[in-house]
Amino acid sequence: MVNMSMNRNDDYTRNLSPLDPPAFPDPILDSCVRISSNVRDRNGAIKFHRNAILIKTRDSAPFSLARAGRFIVDNKLADMEYSSNSSISYSSEGEIEDVSERPQQNECAYLICDERSDAIYGKVYHGIVLRRSSLDNVWQMTADECAIKAMTWERIRKGFNNKQTENPQDEIAAMQHLMRHLNGAKDRQISAHDAMRETGVIMPLDFLFDFQQLYMITPFCSGGEIFGVLKRRRCFSESESRYLFRSILDGLDSLRRGGVCHRDISLENILIDHEQTFVIDMGMCLRIPFLNNEGGDIDMPRNVDYRDRSTQRCLIGRRNRAGKLLYMAPEVYSQRSFDGHIVDMWAAGVCLFMMLTGQNAWERPASHDKLFKHISSQGKLADILIKHWHIPISEDATDLLQQMLFKNPEDRLSLQQVRDHPWMDGPMSNPMSI
Repeated sequence: MVNMSMNRNDDYTRNLSPLDPPAFPDPILDSCVRISSNVRDRNGAIKFHRNAILIKTRDSAPFSLARAGRFIVDNKLADMEYSSNSSISYSSEGEIEDVSERPQQNECAYLICDERSDAIYGKVYHGIVLRRSSLDNVWQMTADECAIKAMTWERIRKGFNNKQTENPQDEIAAMQHLMRHLNGAKDRQISAHDAMRETGVIMPLDFLFDFQQLYMITPFCSGGEIFGVLKRRRCFSESESRYLFRSILDGLDSLRRGGVCHRDISLENILIDHEQTFVIDMGMCLRIPFLNNEGGDIDMPRNVDYRDRSTQRCLIGRRNRAGKLLYMAPEVYSQRSFDGHIVDMWAAGVCLFMMLTGQNAWERPASHDKLFKHISSQGKLADILIKHWHIPISEDATDLLQQMLFKNPEDRLSLQQVRDHPWMDGPMSNPMSI
C-alpha cells in the first residue's frame, strides 16, 4: 500500500473570505401544448394517444414569468386560460389557433409513456421523441427515448414559498449554463447527446411549460440509477467500482470546468447508460464565486475554463444544509463556509465507499455519530472495515477512501490527487456488461 496520508489537498481554496455565489441568469422556457393525437409506432401501426403529446409552440418566457402564470405574447404580458388537453395556443398576432395544424412549425414532439418515479414537484416519465411524417403529417415514433420530468406550477410555487432547497429554476439554469459553456468551448452548437458524452453530465433536449406544468426533457439513460443497481448487486467489485468511479470523476471535472458545484452528488443522482455515467438532478447547484467577479461572468468569454481560475476561487458563505445526510460533507452539515468543489468530492468519496462495501458509512456527518467520528475524525477506516464489518477490500482502496473522507477539508485529496492514487490504475470492468 502506498500511504499518502500526509498529503494535503492541493486544490482547497486559500481565499478564506467567503462570498455569496453569483446567481444564474433567469432561464428561458418554451411554451407547449399537451394534446391527443394519432401516433405511428416504429412498425408503422397507428394508435391514438389521449392527452400524452407535448408540442412546442412559437413562444418563450423567462422562468419567473412562467411560474407566475403569466406569459409573453407578441412582447406583451398576457394572462391565459389553459386546459391540459387543449391543442389551442396563441399566434404571434395574439389570435387563437390550433397548433396541431401547424406541422411546419412543430418538427419535434414528445410522447409521454409510462411513469418511472416520483419527483419532489411531480413525476418522471419515460418518453419517446416524435417527428412529423413527411408523407401524411402523422406523428412518427423515432428511436430516441427521453425522460420527462413533469412538475406542477402549484407545487413549485409552494416550494419557493417554503424555501425548498431543491430549486427547478436553478436546475434549468445550471443545465443551460453548462450547455452554453460547452458550446462556447466548442465554438459551435452541439446536440444534447454529444454534450452528455463530452461532459458526463445530463443535458437538456427541451424545457417546456404550459399553465399547469413545467416539463424537463432529457435523453433517457437505460441503466437507471447506480443506487438501484447497487441494491440489486449488494456491492460492486473493485474493478467495477473503479470503472464507475472514473466516469463519475469525469462528470465532476466537467462541473469544475463550468464553474459549478452540485451539492447533491449521490448514487441516486448518477445514472448509467451503456458505458458511461451521468450526473443528474441539478436543482441544488451553485455557481462558484471568484475574486473580483462577484457580479458573475457577464463579461467572461463563454469558452473560459474555470479550472484555470483555481487561485481566485472563494469559499461559499454559510447556507442551509443541502443534499442527502449520508453524502453531506461535515462543513455543509454544520452550516459553515465551504469550498464547492471539495464538498462534491466528499460526496464522491461516500459514493465509492458504498459501491465497494454495500454499506452506509454513517447516519450523519456529526461528531456524535460514532462511525463518523472513528472514520473521519480519527482516521480508523481500516479498523472499522476489518473489525466492525469484516469487509476485505484492498489496502489501496482503503487508503483512497480514508483520504477522501477526512473531516478537515484541507486533509482530503483533490480530484486530481484521487486520479493519481495507485488504486485508480487497477483493472476495470463495466458492471452493466454482465
